[in-house]
Amino acid sequence: MSGSTMFGNYTDSARRAVVMAREESRFIHDSYIGPEHLLLGLLHTYPNTVQTALGVSPEEVRDALVGFVPSGPPDTSASFPFTRESLDALKTAQRTARELHSDHVGIKHLLFGVLSVHGHRLDRALVDAGADRDSAQTRVMAALTQG
Repeated sequence: MSGSTMFGNYTDSARRAVVMAREESRFIHDSYIGPEHLLLGLLHTYPNTVQTALGVSPEEVRDALVGFVPSGPPDTSASFPFTRESLDALKTAQRTARELHSDHVGIKHLLFGVLSVHGHRLDRALVDAGADRDSAQTRVMAALTQG
């Protein structure tokens, strides 16, 4: 899927979160976009939505996700590929929107997608922050189905 095709039916808000995921990846010196970066992008753009879903403060989640950031300039390479897990999160967001008869993938679809995949850093950060993934997924789905 090309970038424009992949994100064509994303709301501006959801697209902004994905763009921020890339910036967050660059900031913490990674050269890829994983589900943890997608969550950081969501935290950056929509902290209240994430806090409501996870039941913990955005700062706690951010601190747990970022952990130790090496010093030095951020990565400036042009290419930041999505990992398999982050692509799975994006596909789950698309599928969830479709199943809920939505024409667009929004922030909550994207958050649901991120919470649906596992990645070492993401999983560890959710535990470290005190977030319960299953409860969070349930809350996001309830918010999605209530409109």
